[in-house]
Amino acid sequence: MKLRPLSTADEPTVLALNAAESHLDKLGPDRLDWLRLIAAHAAVVDVDGDLAGFVLTFAPGSAYDGLDFQWFADTYADRYLYLDRLVIAEPYRRQGIATSVYRAVERAAKPFDRLVCRVQSDPPDIPSLALHAARGFVEVGKLQRPDGTTSAMLSKELI
Repeated sequence: MKLRPLSTADEPTVLALNAAESHLDKLGPDRLDWLRLIAAHAAVVDVDGDLAGFVLTFAPGSAYDGLDFQWFADTYADRYLYLDRLVIAEPYRRQGIATSVYRAVERAAKPFDRLVCRVQSDPPDIPSLALHAARGFVEVGKLQRPDGTTSAMLSKELI
């Protein structure tokens, strides 16, 4: 497994992976292309030439306009790296790939003191909540989203 930069050629597969996840904000080609350009990390997970997943992170001060990102900016100023999404394709799950990606993202987040993300809590995304708890994330707040769902705002200190 290796992480490599997300390219324009990867976008159709990334969009399909994102669309398969009901708990994630929807992405279209234009939005994904813009996010790729402003992201701190826009990478795909390559397993023997197959695109097995992707990850997007954003640093403080980026042009990212997400509601959750703004919540963390208001809460932590510039001391966080925001993990917007990490998606692993179904055939590649439970093989340690997400753990490897999290380790890489946590190393990249060290200068910021903490890695933060949001996970849908009402209705709950139980597998994601469990994964984040096992990785040492703690809930630091709740955010009511415009679509009526509630997000658990999670943080992992890296100091």
